[in-house]
Amino acid sequence: MKKHPLLFIIGLTLIGMTMPPSAVAQDQFEAPSWTLGWSTDMDDGFTVEMDDDWDIDGEIVGYIENTRMSQVQLELTYDVNTWVPYTYDGPETITVAAGENKSFTITLTNDEGIDAREYNPDNSSTLTVTADEKVGDTSTGTQEIDGTVRLPKVFYLKPEITPSNDDLFAGSNVEISIQMLNLGNAKDAVKEASAQVRSCPHLSVDGLDALANTVVETTGAQNGKDSTAILTLVASESQPRRTCEVTISLVSEGDDVARSTTFDVEVFAYEEETKPTGESDQDDDDSSSSNDGLTVESNPVPGFMAVEALSMLAAVVLIRRKKSFD
Repeated sequence: MKKHPLLFIIGLTLIGMTMPPSAVAQDQFEAPSWTLGWSTDMDDGFTVEMDDDWDIDGEIVGYIENTRMSQVQLELTYDVNTWVPYTYDGPETITVAAGENKSFTITLTNDEGIDAREYNPDNSSTLTVTADEKVGDTSTGTQEIDGTVRLPKVFYLKPEITPSNDDLFAGSNVEISIQMLNLGNAKDAVKEASAQVRSCPHLSVDGLDALANTVVETTGAQNGKDSTAILTLVASESQPRRTCEVTISLVSEGDDVARSTTFDVEVFAYEEETKPTGESDQDDDDSSSSNDGLTVESNPVPGFMAVEALSMLAAVVLIRRKKSFD
């Protein structure tokens, strides 16, 4: 049987009339709309900047693309899913003209009164931006985007020395305490410890090797525990009395930077000319001191001659007296 072309066309028309209008429209084109998105690359998250004073600075940029033939006005809200030491600020509303792609900026700044070091940078927060289109009080469309925000890890490892209260003598040693200060915001470790001694070649520092690989928690933040150790200053017997300059250095595993502290140590030792002497030396000193003044020499000969002269004189006197009596 031969089919009539007109009947075939009428049949297709009747089938099309039975399909929902929305299905036909979707097959032909996508209705113009608006899109919320990130201009900043948020695939790996966003890391804020932080200066030496722990002040936070950062800007995240988003956009609204309006593909409609008329403008769109949206309400924007922001939310972070956890506690953070910064505040965020962005526009509350945005109006985008027909066919326009318009950007908006979210500013991140430090939260006054909050110590940024208390925030562990191993944590992260999620920033969510919501755009809501309303007609009157009725929401006609909502879109939402989110991204990860992080704080940078800051490393600052340095030593602090508590000197000994005991005197250090040549041929002996004293112990000193070293505290490993972590003034950053993340856990660190000692990569290497070393000492440099000036003016005293016979003074050494023992115990530094044991400091390597010591994990150091944040000092004074995040409930970190103090990290301390004992070092020993050893002065050999040949070390003369002198004030020695000692520098202790620690290399941070986090940023591979060496930081140090310098302190003075006085070594007590007798110089050769001031060394105490024994009793024999004292006797020698006494005998030598007796020769410093005038000395009286004894000579028995003059005394004997004086007695003999007196005797002869007495005999002469007696003889004369006898003659006078006669």
